[in-house]
Amino acid sequence: MSEELSKEIVVHYYDEHVKNKVNDYIVVNPRIEFGWDTIKSFAPTKPTSVLEVGCGMGSISARMHKRWPNAKVTGMDISTSSIQIATKMFGDEKLNFIESILTPATFDEQFDLVIFMDVYEHIAVTDRPDVHAALAKILRNKGRIILTVPTPHNLKWSLINKPETMQPVDEHISFEVIGKLAADTGTEVILYEKKNVWNVGDYAHIVLEKNDDFEAAFFKPKPVTAAQRSKRIMNKAKYKIGSFFRKMYVRSKLG
Repeated sequence: MSEELSKEIVVHYYDEHVKNKVNDYIVVNPRIEFGWDTIKSFAPTKPTSVLEVGCGMGSISARMHKRWPNAKVTGMDISTSSIQIATKMFGDEKLNFIESILTPATFDEQFDLVIFMDVYEHIAVTDRPDVHAALAKILRNKGRIILTVPTPHNLKWSLINKPETMQPVDEHISFEVIGKLAADTGTEVILYEKKNVWNVGDYAHIVLEKNDDFEAAFFKPKPVTAAQRSKRIMNKAKYKIGSFFRKMYVRSKLG
């Protein structure tokens, strides 16, 4: 935790605001539903181990537990009250909640999927190296990291027009920040998509994937179906015919 902002201040803030998380569970929050749709679309097919960082009162962890009942799902949060509520409401032998922050020492196990649902922007810049090092350690090959974050212009607008909604840490998550996250964790960005939740382009959904087999897979002949081979042959013929006419056109214009 940053020296400029003590852990006690941050914990107190989220303990005080846990009722908002409970209300989001009771009353449908579009921001959460948008995030859940992205998780369903981009999560590995059958993850065996899932981690949600900043799980709040645990509703998304509970959804993931229901979607993948054979997977071990872990929700973690810095807020004592949030973890207490999450455990009471959803905890069982396959769904565990822990009060902690993510550092390289937090876990010795690896995960197929790591979720940051509107959490990454609340990690101080000075704390990112530890978080990135932890992700590089715990993310299994072919594992994915899914983030939902407010876009920078969303935060700029909120700071001016709704300063009361700002949290103790609210960092702008730019393309450069995501690039640094990918470089530090040995992942590649496979999705960056802006969403219109309440306003145009107010949130971004990002998916990163770790693929240690990329180089070997890239240079290995890939099996194709008969339909794919037929399409390649037809395209090759089409390109060749087009090339003939383009060649004639160039000659007519350039001599």
